[in-house]
Amino acid sequence: MSANKSSARSWWVFIGCCVLSLVGFGLIVNTPGLYFTTLGEVLNVSRTQIALATSIMAFAALPAMLVAGKVMKLVDARILISVCVIGVAALFFIQSFFNAVWQFYVSFALMGILYVIPITLAPSVLLANWFEAKLGTVMGIALGLSGIGGTIFNPVVSWFITNLGWQNSYRITAVILLVCILPFSLFVFKFRPDESKGEYAYGHVETKTEESGKGDVELPGMAAKQAFRTPTFFLFAAVSVLLQIVAAVVQHISSHEIAQGLTLEQGALVVSGIMLGAAVGKASIGILLDYLKPELAIVIYSLIGLSGWGLMAVATTPTPAIAAGFMAGIGQGVVLVALPWFIRQSFGQRDYSEILSIVGMLGGIASAIAVTAHGAVFDATGSYVPSLFGNVALYVVAAICMVIGFRMRPFKAIAKSGK
Repeated sequence: MSANKSSARSWWVFIGCCVLSLVGFGLIVNTPGLYFTTLGEVLNVSRTQIALATSIMAFAALPAMLVAGKVMKLVDARILISVCVIGVAALFFIQSFFNAVWQFYVSFALMGILYVIPITLAPSVLLANWFEAKLGTVMGIALGLSGIGGTIFNPVVSWFITNLGWQNSYRITAVILLVCILPFSLFVFKFRPDESKGEYAYGHVETKTEESGKGDVELPGMAAKQAFRTPTFFLFAAVSVLLQIVAAVVQHISSHEIAQGLTLEQGALVVSGIMLGAAVGKASIGILLDYLKPELAIVIYSLIGLSGWGLMAVATTPTPAIAAGFMAGIGQGVVLVALPWFIRQSFGQRDYSEILSIVGMLGGIASAIAVTAHGAVFDATGSYVPSLFGNVALYVVAAICMVIGFRMRPFKAIAKSGK
């Protein structure tokens, strides 16, 4: 007899993932740049030298993503995430005592390795394991809060630095991370439900096979080695690469707007529009994936995103430029929420964390290269307009790859055959 089973713990996992995105992403990823001016003066180094620390963190995260997905399956998630969070918090605290730029390089490299599991992978992986129904909704809301976290913590940390000093700001950041995240990582974040103890993912429907063999049921889906050889994987990897190239131009938007005749403050508002749009896009596309045909949701959000980049290329006044930024931000929901959702639906739960980590790593490499490439385009042409129109074309190709990859998804065949 089939019966709908859900675990109250699923919603605690959801709340914890919201905290990971809001507080963890908001502090670890969005605020390091706030210290650049002060640290440059204190350490007597250039802005480029101190900013290099964040690039080191991004590159250090890439090899970590190669193994992070597999490690999440082997080590108790509560221990693993807690150790990583404690490690990142400890690094923030220790940074308050640094007096040389090389020390920041070392600490940011370690931070890049440590933040991958709790911040980059854990929200998507845990939610995919704990929700069979409404996965798009909870994933969109949780991941969407990362942008809200940046909006909240940027002014807060700026106030800390200005009024309490950069050392105390680092120490307070460490405490906030521990106080907000550890209760969830220690007591809530099990990797997946233990059905032998009566735990089920939200929306789970128990089958006769499970009823006859409780506690010994293999997770449905493809093995990672099989998935890596499918056309769907290659198409989704291409989507990740293409749309991370698109997203990489965000770091150049203030400069683009100044070149278009806007002020620095107006350019900053365009960037804020992108961040706000990303938060709205991630939350709303997640909800729509649960209620619309997935391919239709991709087409809609891709059209919004490419329209935003196209408008930004020609806008020369603040209002349309800010509106363009908001639209471009909404389009980011495709790669940040829809792609993990599509991967989960296309390959199942079995090795989801491994597959997602590899796709994310490929996108991260593309992003790191593209930031410099967009700068090279400006140096060669004197404008960012070619990059922005290029983003329009990349969105079209990415949307096509995503729709075709989803329609060819191998897990659909597995599910029909009962494997």
